[in-house]
Amino acid sequence: MRLVHQAIALSLALSGLASPSSAQEAKKPPAREFNGDVSFVSVSGNTSITTLNLGERFIRRMAPWEFKQDVGAVYGQTDGAESSNLWRASLRADCGLSAHWAIYALTAFDRNKFAGIKSRFAEGVGAVAKLIATDIDQLNLEGGFQVTQQQNLDGTKDNFNGLRGATSWKHTFHRDAYFFQSTEFLPNLDGRKDLLVNSETAVVAPLSSHIGMKVSYLVRFDNLPALNATGSAPLRKTDRILSSGIQISF
Repeated sequence: MRLVHQAIALSLALSGLASPSSAQEAKKPPAREFNGDVSFVSVSGNTSITTLNLGERFIRRMAPWEFKQDVGAVYGQTDGAESSNLWRASLRADCGLSAHWAIYALTAFDRNKFAGIKSRFAEGVGAVAKLIATDIDQLNLEGGFQVTQQQNLDGTKDNFNGLRGATSWKHTFHRDAYFFQSTEFLPNLDGRKDLLVNSETAVVAPLSSHIGMKVSYLVRFDNLPALNATGSAPLRKTDRILSSGIQISF
């Protein structure tokens, strides 16, 4: 709990910095926003590898509300055998309380066959501190409570209550060219060693007004990973996904 208290204190201290002048405030975002990502790799010859990475995000803004929907999948085959099978989806609603504070509610689903997870659902609520909100930089700090229901491929279940801490930073270089970094921490309140960490690092460079090149690096860490399908051994703690492809934005 000491770590939690320190995180809360840091949040309050940093929030005191989140008061830029009105001249530095970010422009009003569009009412609707859509991003679609796709990358595909196919290798044949001495080896056969096929990988498909799809992602989609839609945002609808109706002040003071913001609704966000995300879907993503990574599927791959190596020499004709399935080697990757990951699916994720989420819904989130944010309600702005002021220029620099908001509350949120979310629900999320993911399935990762090769991490031993048949299905995992999560529901959470919390608060957002918008530490920096300008046209160039947006830096957010989030904290809240989350419940998780997980079914593993070996037939076991892992349902628990946990905390959620997250940060996100977007830095715009020029128009639609930007760098994005997010990190999410999900400690299990029922088990001191159980911790999930998800992070995304991405760079987008525009090719036209609606099409860009995106390079992203995802890390999914589970300090107490599930067992394999037979229940005989634990799987690896970390999954990493490096992808490069096209992003379509409207």
